Amino acid sequence: MKLVDKIKSFPEWLLITLSILLILILVVISFKTNLKKFEELSKTYLTFLDKEYKENIQLTKTASSNFLKDDQVNILLKKISIIEVNKSLHIDLIQKLSKNKYALFTMFPFMSAITAILVFLIIQQGWSSCNNYLKAYFILFTTLTSLIGIYPEVYKQTDGISKHTKSFLDYKNLQKTIFNYSITAPIIEKDSITFDRFLDNINTQERKLITLIFDIEKKSLDKEIFNSVNGNK
Repeated sequence: MKLVDKIKSFPEWLLITLSILLILILVVISFKTNLKKFEELSKTYLTFLDKEYKENIQLTKTASSNFLKDDQVNILLKKISIIEVNKSLHIDLIQKLSKNKYALFTMFPFMSAITAILVFLIIQQGWSSCNNYLKAYFILFTTLTSLIGIYPEVYKQTDGISKHTKSFLDYKNLQKTIFNYSITAPIIEKDSITFDRFLDNINTQERKLITLIFDIEKKSLDKEIFNSVNGNK
């Protein structure tokens, strides 16, 4: 009782501040927990999608060594490794975007429900009749709910996930193309598709896949920047 009485003796503004800090700590803990859970799920899913990579590397070494020169085999393996680096970049971005999006997505209904309850209580009592605790919590949860709701859209997380998933699959298909060539090279070369021509086609496709990682809203940038780049005055 002495502790309770001592706490009650604190200024109201201090109690409100401490309670808000406690709520924020709980929100952060909840968010971090969700992040960890969805990170594990995304890793499992992406690992499943890319599980045949190591097998293809070994099969490429074995199959292509039967009818390709050593330097050609090394070029194919190096090209597969370079593509894997680019593919890994998109995997990493998919994980980061998806875990943030779905962690916030799971929190949004709970935050909205609490905000709705606070709105109901304020309507029942009237703003002027509400105590300062209720007002502070209403402002806090309204702000948090709004931020959680608009964050994925502001950073285009859904579009980003779709974009990087497509890039990931495109790079994966490019690796499969190289793998298939390592098996069917004698047949392909009979059709007048030489190793050099095949490699040139792969390089062309790879260049097409190189894109900006994040979208830039050009309208929000100073026109002088683009004019200077284009040589216009």
